Amino acid sequence: MQFMNRRLLHVGIIALILLIACLLPIAGECAQPVRYTVVVDPAHGGDDLGVVADKLREKDVTMSLALLVREEAQKTENLQVRLTRFADRTTTVGERIKAAGDSKPDCLISLHVNAGFGRQASGYEVYFPGFRQGGSKEAGSSPVLKDMAKNRSLNDSVRLAQQIQAGLETVFPRKGRGLREAPNPLLSGLSVPGLVVELGFATNSEDRKLLTAEAKQREAARALVKGLREYFRKAP
Repeated sequence: MQFMNRRLLHVGIIALILLIACLLPIAGECAQPVRYTVVVDPAHGGDDLGVVADKLREKDVTMSLALLVREEAQKTENLQVRLTRFADRTTTVGERIKAAGDSKPDCLISLHVNAGFGRQASGYEVYFPGFRQGGSKEAGSSPVLKDMAKNRSLNDSVRLAQQIQAGLETVFPRKGRGLREAPNPLLSGLSVPGLVVELGFATNSEDRKLLTAEAKQREAARALVKGLREYFRKAP
């Protein structure tokens, strides 16, 4: 009887070891960090110079910032950044939408440089898509589901805007001009959270110095990546 009990105990231990061995790969997979894909859109490019003031060209600033954001994101374990353009080439809104859609992103940020409102105007602005867009008038359940997905993306865009604003505030203290609501053709063509970030005024001499300083560009890139990480960390 004792021999049988010992034998059963040995069999039980072996079975338990085999079970744990089978579960370990699953646990390892679960422990892997979730990777999020972010599309960064460097506005303008090619024949489209964007805002031009003194020696600053918007298309150059946005491209430089986008590359720095991608570089900074590579230092994290859960973010990968895709760009809508990789060089100084003319890129239509349709091409940008396609490039973003092909990446199947979790969110999108379009980088711009502001201008106007007089030479005293300065600081950064963060725009999210408007909620006042008309819903679909088609019959059936499919348009309703599309509208629900769109509204969810809009709500997430507001959350993303708040985190990006918080990140930029550490680089440009008291320079925030608030969160603003405005439609954008690039964001309207995608059902993902998205923002337009205007990183200063080219028409303001102090902002212009900041926008063209490599060290400040890198700080801004790190702030954007920090905002993205916080947004995904606090995702519901």
